[in-house]
Amino acid sequence: MSTQAKSRMGQEPDPASAGKRAKKKFGLVLQGGAALGAYEVGAIEYLYDNGMQCAIVSGASSGAVNAATLAGAKGYPPAVLRELWRNFTVDPPIPFVPPLIRRSWSIFGVPHMYTPRLDYWNIPNWTYLSSTAPLKKTLEDLLDWDQVRDPEHMRLIVSASGVENGRTAYFSNLDSNLTFGAEHVVASASFPIGFPWTKVEHRDYWDGGLTDNTPLKPVIENLQEDEPETMPIFTIDVFSSSAPQPANLTQVGLRMFEMLLQNKLKADCETAHSYNRFVGILKEVDKQLPADSPVRQLKDWDAVMNYSLVREIRTIDMKKPTEERASDFSRETILRRISAGYDQTRASLEETPLMA
Repeated sequence: MSTQAKSRMGQEPDPASAGKRAKKKFGLVLQGGAALGAYEVGAIEYLYDNGMQCAIVSGASSGAVNAATLAGAKGYPPAVLRELWRNFTVDPPIPFVPPLIRRSWSIFGVPHMYTPRLDYWNIPNWTYLSSTAPLKKTLEDLLDWDQVRDPEHMRLIVSASGVENGRTAYFSNLDSNLTFGAEHVVASASFPIGFPWTKVEHRDYWDGGLTDNTPLKPVIENLQEDEPETMPIFTIDVFSSSAPQPANLTQVGLRMFEMLLQNKLKADCETAHSYNRFVGILKEVDKQLPADSPVRQLKDWDAVMNYSLVREIRTIDMKKPTEERASDFSRETILRRISAGYDQTRASLEETPLMA
């Protein structure tokens, strides 16, 4: 555990040291993963503590909650993210309970995130188990929503999945036709069965992680000016690509879900690198084509020439323990994950420094 991270367990960090030097801008892509989102808090804290500042962020599910909090933080963003996740921690009201029970206490709800349904007489008609009204209120109370809606402060995109059409929707403060609000974040975090779908402008949405758990593409598409060449894009990977054989049905289900998300992340990263190679070749072709070449007259040529080569996309692997459960919101686990996220990000950037 890092000395810096440990010193911040019970107090707000002092960003003064980070503010003494010019802040390097970065882009950020945050995965969904329920309580695994605490790893992302530590990663963000390390980047900010080292003089960096987020210019554009996207997220799905718990990553969308972190993204909106980063954009709307009233004060030093890592401190506000820690406050959010302190609200999300739960522990049994009685001491000395076994660790397994303590780490499973979220089945009784996470007061600032969700509360279980109690209308058991209506179970045959249930389409979800818990209400997300507490999450919406937490976000509305904690964040500066004028700041969230200001793309000049930070560009923000969250993914959601259409219940009826199965398509990915991206809600963004860059959309002039949209008043970005807490309902868009909650829609991105509306994991089916556990939570109800969220209605946004007469359409119902489930968790963004179902169709795009690592929304990298909208970040690349919304880079500005020289950002593709000069600004690193970080994706925080909270899932494990390899793990021991599952020992029971619960572990089978968790491992299956993790593999689906891992493969989607790999596919997205491979697509981004292919995109870069494609753009690089196009730029070389442009240099060698005669000025009067007929291809330059095609209607899409100018649009293609505006594609940018993204110089650096970095995936930071949280290397979490294989037995980790996304439903574990216990205080000790959340704090450990924040510290681990801090240390894993530091190790990654020390091992391979940024190119720019």
